[in-house]
Amino acid sequence: MRRSFTNLTLDERRVIANMLRAKVPKTRIATMLGRDRSTIFRELRRNHEIWAKVGDA
Repeated sequence: MRRSFTNLTLDERRVIANMLRAKVPKTRIATMLGRDRSTIFRELRRNHEIWAKVGDA
């Protein structure tokens, strides 16, 4: 069985950034975007230098 994957869009990344600033839990962000929670955690782990700056803002 083949899975189809879609990358996070720029708009989704902006939503993630805004929600992280608002201290929304990552699992809640995933639910609101209709994504699996592992997608959000993976995105944050892969780009941790960029996302660390979001947390400082």
